Amino acid sequence: MSPAEALLLVAIGFAIGAYSIAIGAGGGFLIAPLLLIRYPEAEPELITTASLTAVLITSAAASAVGIPERRVDIPVALTIAAIAVPAGLVGALGTVALPREAFAIGFAVLLVTLAAYIIRFPVAPAAPDGGGWFRRIVDRDGHRFEYHVPMLLGALPLAGMASLSALAGIGGGPIGVPIMTRVMTIPHAIAVPTIQLNTAIYTSVAIVLHLSLGHGGDPLHDIPFLGAGILLANPLGHRLRRRMGEGPLMRALALGLVVVAARTAWGAFM
Repeated sequence: MSPAEALLLVAIGFAIGAYSIAIGAGGGFLIAPLLLIRYPEAEPELITTASLTAVLITSAAASAVGIPERRVDIPVALTIAAIAVPAGLVGALGTVALPREAFAIGFAVLLVTLAAYIIRFPVAPAAPDGGGWFRRIVDRDGHRFEYHVPMLLGALPLAGMASLSALAGIGGGPIGVPIMTRVMTIPHAIAVPTIQLNTAIYTSVAIVLHLSLGHGGDPLHDIPFLGAGILLANPLGHRLRRRMGEGPLMRALALGLVVVAARTAWGAFM
């Protein structure tokens, strides 16, 4: 790899990292197509392993900021991880065990529908008073967040998110944030850093599984350079998240969902 090529990968990682950290994603839906272009002969599971490794870097870097800010609901994140890890392992195994053509079409339609809904309603409606796990978060700046989390209602969508995301080679944030804000009624300011910690947990397990099955290879050679760019972009991503607010960030996320849908449908038929 030439120095110019390495610098270009760092720059691409910076752009992907800033966008992904701001919207609460891991960036896999952008990195996977890039790796497919650079390594057209690589098997899907090799692309998935490398993409999930970049997602882990993004999510871990975001969590390293979100936890000290006290905007990560750690008990909720760990509970979601208990649901997401087994489902993610099923999806990771499905990368090599399941035909993906029918999955791709259905998944793409689902994501485009979700994107259209978010564009139409970019700000989550006020959470109704109801049952669920009562949570109270006071962040480092003294902002108070009180909300109820209906874990039983969110369990199935979260399991589906983890399984489908691992199968598609993405981190799940573009799907997880709408689930957490709309279904689980978690405030956006808490939902984004919480899903990033959760993503770091279950992608690390999926990566270990892939590597134990021998799914390494050439695409991983790009990750140190993309990862360096992601880490450099971490402060900018958090600054964008704080300044833009829920509405603009959710519209940006909707754009990401459309990209994920296109990438999933295209990748399955390659």
